[in-house]
Amino acid sequence: MDNLIKSLIALALTLFAVGCSSTGTIDYMVAGGATQKGNEIWVQSITFDNSWGIPMGSLGCCWQSAGKTSGVYDQKFPEKVAVEWLDKSENRIYFGEVAIDKKGYQLAKKLPSYTAHTGKVFKDVKPYLIIGMGETGEIKVWLSNTRSAGFTGRVLHELGSGQAQWRENK
Repeated sequence: MDNLIKSLIALALTLFAVGCSSTGTIDYMVAGGATQKGNEIWVQSITFDNSWGIPMGSLGCCWQSAGKTSGVYDQKFPEKVAVEWLDKSENRIYFGEVAIDKKGYQLAKKLPSYTAHTGKVFKDVKPYLIIGMGETGEIKVWLSNTRSAGFTGRVLHELGSGQAQWRENK
C-alpha cells in the first residue's frame, strides 16, 4: 500500500510540474524581422531553438514592427533565437544569439484585443514574435498582439536583447 501511495504522489507531482511549465506549443503565431528605417540589411537566417526558422531576405524598416513575416504552426514557444545578417553599408556580417524570456509563452496566451483606426475591434489575436536587428548590431526580441504600431491597445513586450558580433564580408 505504501508503494501505491508513493507512486500516486510521484505521479501527481509530475503532472503538477508539467502543468506549470513556462513554455508550451503555440497553435499559430507570426514571426517576423525588423530593423531601423534607413538601415538596409540582408537577413541570412533567423533560427529558433536550433531547430526551426523563418525566411527573410532584405529588410529596410521598421523598428518594433514585423516587416516580413511567416506564419508558424504547432511550434513550441522558443527559448532562444540566432540571427545572421549582412549590412552592406558597413560591409559587415553580424551574427548573434539571444535568450527569450520564458514568460513569453504565458504572455502570448493572454494577448489582449486591439482596435484599428477604423474602429474595428480584433478579438482573435495571434501572437507576433518580432526580431529586431539594429544598425550597430543590437538584437531585440519583442512579442506583440499586432504587426505594427498604429492600433489602439497594441502591446509590445520586450522578451530579450543582446549585441551581435561581426566579421568583415569577404
